[in-house]
Amino acid sequence: MTAAEQPDVKEKIMEAAKKLFAELGYEGTSVRKICDQAGVSLPLVSYHFGGKENVYWAILEPLKSVPFQPTTDDPKEDLLHFVETMITFLQGEPEIAHILRQELSMNSPRSEALFPLVQNITDLLRSILERGQAQGVFRVHSVAHTMKLIIGSMTAFRNVRCFEALYGSDSDAPLQPKELFQFIYGGIGSS
Repeated sequence: MTAAEQPDVKEKIMEAAKKLFAELGYEGTSVRKICDQAGVSLPLVSYHFGGKENVYWAILEPLKSVPFQPTTDDPKEDLLHFVETMITFLQGEPEIAHILRQELSMNSPRSEALFPLVQNITDLLRSILERGQAQGVFRVHSVAHTMKLIIGSMTAFRNVRCFEALYGSDSDAPLQPKELFQFIYGGIGSS
């Protein structure tokens, strides 16, 4: 195998694993299933990753670098950027969102190791809300409850098809991050 082929094989393994972990969970996914899905031979997982657990953590690596940092002194603007960045990430990586939801809700053996990955994101949101509260930009009675509601609103994007089947849709266009931001800000904004 040439050096040029290796990233392609690694990527195939990671994409197959991401899909399977999201569909079957960690316990339901085997190295053999990953290889079958990726169309690669079994030893390649060991060669590139050392085993299933390392593949699992490699596919969650993007959580460490969700590309958002507050960029202004305006908490409202930073909250908008946060919502846009998170929705873009969640829409671009639906399997990762599903894996996180599974692992954290089941309190799996891996959930404790996932907390630091998620903590970076929640710390950002907390700092934006606390700044906005201190500046009088947001009316927040409980930062913790507000964070749960915002994160819940963002993850509801994943269930759009289910909601549309149940409640119908008055639009052909999917909900946009700015619409969600307006909804959130309507609840916590001071003006």
